[in-house]
Amino acid sequence: MRRFLSTLFLLFVALSAFAADPVDKLAADTIAAWKFPGVAIAIVQNDKVVYLEGFGVTPDTLFEIASDTKAFTATAMAMLVDEKKLDWDDPVHNSVEYFHLDDPCADSMVTIRDILSHRTGLARHDELWDYTDWSREQVIRAIGKVPLTKSFRSAYQYQNIMFALAGEVVASASKMSWHDFIRTRIFEPLGMTESRSTMAEWNASPHTTGYRWDAAAGRMVVQPMRDYENIAPAGTVMSSARDMAQWLRFQLAGGVIDGKRLVSAEALNETHMPQTIIRLEGLGKEAAPQTNLEAYGMGWVVQDYRGQLLVSHAGGLNGFRSQVALLPGQNAGVVVLANAGRGFGVVALRNLILDQILGAPRFDWNARLLDLDQRGDRMEAEAKAKRDATRHAETRPSRELEAYTGTYSDAAYGAATVSLESGALVLHWNRLNVPLTHFQYDTFEMIVPEEGLDELVQFQLGTDGNVQTMTLFGQAFEAKR
Repeated sequence: MRRFLSTLFLLFVALSAFAADPVDKLAADTIAAWKFPGVAIAIVQNDKVVYLEGFGVTPDTLFEIASDTKAFTATAMAMLVDEKKLDWDDPVHNSVEYFHLDDPCADSMVTIRDILSHRTGLARHDELWDYTDWSREQVIRAIGKVPLTKSFRSAYQYQNIMFALAGEVVASASKMSWHDFIRTRIFEPLGMTESRSTMAEWNASPHTTGYRWDAAAGRMVVQPMRDYENIAPAGTVMSSARDMAQWLRFQLAGGVIDGKRLVSAEALNETHMPQTIIRLEGLGKEAAPQTNLEAYGMGWVVQDYRGQLLVSHAGGLNGFRSQVALLPGQNAGVVVLANAGRGFGVVALRNLILDQILGAPRFDWNARLLDLDQRGDRMEAEAKAKRDATRHAETRPSRELEAYTGTYSDAAYGAATVSLESGALVLHWNRLNVPLTHFQYDTFEMIVPEEGLDELVQFQLGTDGNVQTMTLFGQAFEAKR
């Protein structure tokens, strides 16, 4: 009887801590501050859903959770580790023979743990999947031809393509596609009945629309939806607040849902363990004043927050932002979904709710993070203004425009062509077809506002006066003669 009463008391405390009015007010304030079109929230504590609400949407509305997909892929691997089909420190080549790293030493040693904890030495190179229609295998093969920018296992560098590779490891070990594994081994057992992972499923299901923030105009603009199947295990899970509440319960219970164990606590907890140190610096450090140490686990960020352990991750794709957060010490979790590309705003609402769970003093996260968001916009604008101010506008290209046309090639990025159309150079690389505007000397500007793209494209001449290379996305494409 005493235990029964204690349980009722704890449940009462949990429910009263998340009475609708306080959380509704936090959400309303954040939505107004950041001009979010829609937000959905789920809060779980002591294995109970204590708050579930949508604003401008319903708790069942589908959002892209983007990089919060990575924890699903890491959990899939934990299940396969339980089944002895994988080990965290297995060489990746055991599962995906065609994958390689450009550095022979790193290539010989790279393991599953390395690709899940962003420590391979590879920089992002998101252009390889974002601006192409390449298959997953093509993208993975291409990244193997890119030089490492850090020594192997020496530093944290966020890398989406390594999680696409992780999905191929899951497929190889399980003998089913990543999509089928996630659906049959995670979505269905957890009762995540509305969750999806393909664009075809998204298009066939009720969902909201993503938006991007136009800082110059001060308004939201619809973000066109793109199919990122080539990077699916890194970012294409689509889910609702109601379904994600099940995910929170499962993670907090150490792999158990409604009394049924799907993965061992040992294997699942390994994904929550720090693997790679994250250096907090710049605006990122200012955004986390309550954090002293931060690391990446496997599909999760692990840090201290107001003296408590916080295991979380963020997601952003196609005009959607998400935050999934676990407070293991409080047996509590929060998910915040928004259909607008303003990541700091989702962090602000997440932190406001975490502070309520912890009984922390009131802190105006919206004010702090809005300031950082606006400062980031100003810094970007100032950098562009400085670049334009130091531009040698009076200069002309060294050669006639026709001399810059032709095909250019890079081992990883493939072929790009430059043509002369209506008196102007136009760059064609995969799905990008962009006019080049003369900037200075042999450097041209490539701008695509809706892609957030503002790049300088530089041509280099050889001693014979002919164009030898074109630098695009930091890669030196060689001219083909």
